[in-house]
Amino acid sequence: MTKIHRGVDRRLVGAGLMAFLTPGAAAAQAKGPSAEALMIASYKAGRFNSAKFQAQLQLTGQGAPRTRELNGASRLLEDGAAMARLMKISSPSDMRGVGTLTIERPAAIDDLWVYLPSLRRIRRLVSSNRRDPWLGSDFSLGDIVGHDVADWRHTILRREAVGGAQCTVIESLPNRPGLAAETGYSRRLTWVRDGDAVAARAAFHDLSGGLLKTMEAGDIRLLDAREGKSQAMRIVMRNERSKSISTLTFRDFKINTPVSASEVAPGALSS
Repeated sequence: MTKIHRGVDRRLVGAGLMAFLTPGAAAAQAKGPSAEALMIASYKAGRFNSAKFQAQLQLTGQGAPRTRELNGASRLLEDGAAMARLMKISSPSDMRGVGTLTIERPAAIDDLWVYLPSLRRIRRLVSSNRRDPWLGSDFSLGDIVGHDVADWRHTILRREAVGGAQCTVIESLPNRPGLAAETGYSRRLTWVRDGDAVAARAAFHDLSGGLLKTMEAGDIRLLDAREGKSQAMRIVMRNERSKSISTLTFRDFKINTPVSASEVAPGALSS
């Protein structure tokens, strides 16, 4: 998940050119969209006015497999400038009610909230929590809220196929001090599909430059033909160090369905 600054056509970044480009990448930039334009397209591909869904989060690789059922909702706020996403665990019973709310605001600090029923308290998190695990999974809170495109320098590296779909591979490097420590990533790679601009694959490198996690998107469906917006119904995040795997599978994904602002507000976490 990626996000942009307001005033730059939603996900456009004022980043300089990288000092080194392979001949293939240089040709791709000369003939096609820039890396920034591709990230904008990828962002817009899955940005719905509102949505309600159910999901299953499966955790494997460390001890016995665990499964968590989720209910979720999302909605554009502030005249489309912000996106709120709320997800709550419905089972197992010992985790029922645990939830997160993320509100990404371009050119502003994102809001991160978590609710733990055992504490009966809605807790607002800070930027340094972005690298924390989301609901105990291999996804980080930053992965869920999105990575602001304006905070990263983007370069087209090459062309590759993923699952039979041709993709452009884009490298993203931190563009401001402290970003790597905040997110836990010193480098990201994104495979953006031709046609629907969905991120089919991603790779995340740790602060020392080593490969930390990889992401694969599957069962990609066109949900809004008029707007050309798609959604990956299965997202698999693999920790390349611990070998744990977290699989997020969506179902009953309904777009442009009524979602009130109160349904994606902090108070909804405890209701």
